[in-house]
Amino acid sequence: MNGLSDDMQMLLKAMACFGTSIDESVIKYLNEVPEYVDFAKGLERAVTEGYVERSKEGNVKFVHDKVREAAYDLIPDEAKNQFHYDLGKALLSACEGRDVGDTILVIASQINHGKESIQKNDELCISMAELNMAAGEKAIESCRHKTAYSYLDNALSLLPDDHWNSNYDLSLRVSFMMASAANSSSMYNEAEMLLQRIFDKSRCTTDKLPSYHLLVTIFLSQGKVVDAYNTCSSMLSHLGETIPETVTPQAVEAIVPETLQMVREIYGAEWLGKKIENESVRQILKFYTALITASYFFKQPHVMAYFVCRMVKLSLQHGVSKYTPLAFLQLSNIVMSFDNAAFIYPIAKSAMSLAERFDLSHQQAELRLNFYMGAGSLEHFHSCAEGLRGGFRSGLSSGNANMAFYCAVLAAHFSFTSGEKDLSSLMTEIDYYLHLLETYKSDMAKNFLLCIRETVSILIDKGEATSIEAKASYGDLNDPGNMLLETYNFHQMLRNFWQGYSQRAQFYVEKYLSMKRPKVNCDNYIMKFYHGLNTLDILKKKTTVIKTKMEEVRVIIAEMKVAAYHSEANHGHMLRLLEAEWSGVKEAHDGSAVAASYEAAIAAARNSKFIHAEGLACEKAGFYHKRMKDAQSAMKYFNQARECYAKWGSNVKVAFVQQELEALEGLHS
Repeated sequence: MNGLSDDMQMLLKAMACFGTSIDESVIKYLNEVPEYVDFAKGLERAVTEGYVERSKEGNVKFVHDKVREAAYDLIPDEAKNQFHYDLGKALLSACEGRDVGDTILVIASQINHGKESIQKNDELCISMAELNMAAGEKAIESCRHKTAYSYLDNALSLLPDDHWNSNYDLSLRVSFMMASAANSSSMYNEAEMLLQRIFDKSRCTTDKLPSYHLLVTIFLSQGKVVDAYNTCSSMLSHLGETIPETVTPQAVEAIVPETLQMVREIYGAEWLGKKIENESVRQILKFYTALITASYFFKQPHVMAYFVCRMVKLSLQHGVSKYTPLAFLQLSNIVMSFDNAAFIYPIAKSAMSLAERFDLSHQQAELRLNFYMGAGSLEHFHSCAEGLRGGFRSGLSSGNANMAFYCAVLAAHFSFTSGEKDLSSLMTEIDYYLHLLETYKSDMAKNFLLCIRETVSILIDKGEATSIEAKASYGDLNDPGNMLLETYNFHQMLRNFWQGYSQRAQFYVEKYLSMKRPKVNCDNYIMKFYHGLNTLDILKKKTTVIKTKMEEVRVIIAEMKVAAYHSEANHGHMLRLLEAEWSGVKEAHDGSAVAASYEAAIAAARNSKFIHAEGLACEKAGFYHKRMKDAQSAMKYFNQARECYAKWGSNVKVAFVQQELEALEGLHS
């Protein structure tokens, strides 16, 4: 390359400074600088001569890494940093005063090579610190948090020793952005150190508030819910809110109807058009949002309900803000029942639309989590799972890893309970989340996922080839405040039911249903469904019908009718199967009507695309016809069940049904 013309050497050296390729926008800006005025034309010659080529994306890249190395070696080692610096300054002169997008990162990267020269000029240090801050901010916008941290760290290092006195605003902004980038990169210790410096150096509490909120976010990400709760309480007290030391159930019983009455009176188009102007109120709502999250994991459910109502009432009094959608979604979770679904569900949907108005892309994980935990669960479970995956992706990219993984947990839950994916695919998805959790620490989310994974593994092959060493840590199962307790009981029921252990399954059903749950919770109705099936199985085995058990089933069927009315796709097949089993267990029944009931249950599950539920309905139909001594019909339904279970991916259920088929074939022959 030493034999090339000076112009060509200069061009290739400049291009080599950007790495293996150069973006089209950088070429355009360089072409506006006098010393690189023919840069674009030179690149075309370089393409013709075979040194570089155009990529499919329109960028220009070296034909080989070795060519780039040779071009870069044309710059003497002792001159490389200065060459980069001069190149960056040339770009900066062309871009000054313009919105250049990601090119700001390229400019800062080149100029930072001249840090030694920059630090000789105090005025230049400040302007270059501002440049690095702008690059860090742009990197944060595009979710490149580690890259942002590097630029912001460089910005902080360029400030003078007394920068908190001489450049207070710049110091505060850079430090906070750097702490945010550290948090989003799971560098929690670094983030907390930066925040502590802000607390020490800030001139007033108002300047500290964003940092205290970020500290709460970090506490929540690490599972330090007590620290998060106490910090929120302290900040809210400072802002003039009265946070009671204890919240009684009676206080909640009073505030909930008050809040709902306010919603009925105020919520509407006029209120939705009124924005909160008071910054203090916005800060209060911001800390209430975090306090509610902390209280969910730290306090009894009624405590969270109290703070949700307090937040909603403040919003209704002052207007809407970016915190309003989440507040109303949380309220819908607390108060929704099938009696008021027609009132509450539209409010929850409206809250999701309001989030779009405020462009709350960074809150999507938390918004979707709350929507699908409550009113959104009336929608098809398959849609819930996919919506929550979107929340997971959004949360992870926006730096809200804590909420992202709770979305992942609920997505896996909806997927499993609805047969949305075959079990092997679902296990692969869960393993992906668990792999990411090696970086993004969240013990609570990890335990939830490990619990679901174990159930999936048991149903695939009883864990023979699919189990892993890691197991969920459930803590004290006698502690009613244990957040994992209901998940433990739910999955113990599922594991036992699907393996055919009805009595054990019933034990966990009763434990689960004895826990205090929200009025509408899709898991409650799933549990009631299995409770009904187990009770009917018990009745089939009794020589005399037990009246109390019969009444239990009647109540469950009545409740499932209401559930199916509001969410046919999710609960219709459950109702149909319970009705079929109920009609088949009676001593005097119309065989053709019972057979039609089973067909209705199978069709409902098939229409909803709940493949495991279709298999279960076929299996139950098979057993009914077996009891009726109709081996041919029994075999037909067992074959259908086997096919469904194979699609679901449960080798355990396939083997179970296969045994029934072989026994029938032996009798038939």
